[in-house]
Amino acid sequence: MAKIKVYSVADLLDGRRDSCISMGALAALAFKWIFLCSCFTIFDISFSLSMTEVRIPKHIMRHEDAVLGCKYDLDGESLYSVKWYKDGFEFYRYVPRDMPPGQVFPLPGVDVDLLNSTDNVVVLRRVTLQSTGRYRCEVSGEAPSFQTVSGHEDMIVVVTPKHGPQITGGQPRYQIDDIVRVNCTSAPSKPVCHLSWLINGVHVNRTYLRPYDPIIVGREGLEMARLGLEFRVRKRFFKHGDMKLKCVAKISSVYWQSNEESVANEKHQKIPVLESRETVVAKSRLRDKTLEDNQLKDASTSSAATSTATTFIPLAAQYSILLQFTPTLLLLSLPSLAAALPLLITFLCQYCQFNISMRRRGYRLLACHDHCSYWRWWRHKFYSVGR
Repeated sequence: MAKIKVYSVADLLDGRRDSCISMGALAALAFKWIFLCSCFTIFDISFSLSMTEVRIPKHIMRHEDAVLGCKYDLDGESLYSVKWYKDGFEFYRYVPRDMPPGQVFPLPGVDVDLLNSTDNVVVLRRVTLQSTGRYRCEVSGEAPSFQTVSGHEDMIVVVTPKHGPQITGGQPRYQIDDIVRVNCTSAPSKPVCHLSWLINGVHVNRTYLRPYDPIIVGREGLEMARLGLEFRVRKRFFKHGDMKLKCVAKISSVYWQSNEESVANEKHQKIPVLESRETVVAKSRLRDKTLEDNQLKDASTSSAATSTATTFIPLAAQYSILLQFTPTLLLLSLPSLAAALPLLITFLCQYCQFNISMRRRGYRLLACHDHCSYWRWWRHKFYSVGR
């Protein structure tokens, strides 16, 4: 039966090795040590100090108070200290065993309200631009472990622009295929504003944008942003004859301002409007001309025989004609054809007699002797038969 010889770590370190030591024994020993170390590590992590939350405002307005929060879980251990750092420099420390427990270390841009600060909360009064930076909270446990955990966040102090963005370089009117070159400039701020362009409410293609480097102004180092827009005008850019160019300036979620300009289509504003009006006028004139022509034709057709008479007959004679023939015209409206026919012949004869009398006076009227003779013969025939 094979015998297994066990070697200790001391034997391996002292160099007392037998030739029967194999690589398998060394691997088994190494595995045991790795397993034991892993068990102790897991046990230590499951029962250790931990950081649960670091609450720091990402953006805050200048001259406002900032509240920094740090929450942790001691897991049965005692608290040794809570320390706060800005960009790696300590500015506040809280040690429960000290009297008083809170202690402040001077640092530019950091003004700690010691009365309202605890192990979980630190209050900074009236933050300035120098207050911008990375803040880290570090929590340590008591002896003998002295475990330490930490967490950090960045805080940016914001100085908003005094007015909205300005649009320059544009024209009031553009035609199709014209080149639009405009710039949008924001007022000084900290941090610099993020600018964007929109055409008719839609963000423009990036190929239309012309970015510029920020401009630093003033002793505080405020920055002005500028973004150009350049594109060729197309028909699709105009809606109801207008194209709206809008510039938006934004700083995270604390500031948002915009400026919009309306650009007109020169062709749409001038030519189509005039053409439509001229078309309407032309149609109305054509309609009036057609009515006049029809009226002239009707007048010439109906009064061809009497146009000369109305030209040369005096006004009194015209009135006498109307008074003489009006009763006859009224009788013509009777429905009976037998009664209407004699009346019509009578009317013609009367007109012929009047015509003859007017010709004797020198007026130009048509004569109808034949009609009157026929009427006398017809009337004589009619009455003789009736008798």
